[in-house]
Amino acid sequence: MGNPYKGDRTRVTSRVPDVVFEELERRRMAAGVNMSQFLADLLAAATGHTQLVQETNQEVLKLSA
Repeated sequence: MGNPYKGDRTRVTSRVPDVVFEELERRRMAAGVNMSQFLADLLAAATGHTQLVQETNQEVLKLSA
């Protein structure tokens, strides 16, 4: 059985500093989702498209100033 369709998507590749990746990994693990979905949800929330957040709890996605 395949994964459900998540809508049209574009692949994004980025290199981030190790310390940033370590924090993303910590938060991803806390959310219990894979990194790709976590980043998609984080970017959706950060750009104001919270209706597109699919698997990550909104509390995990809150950005700190």
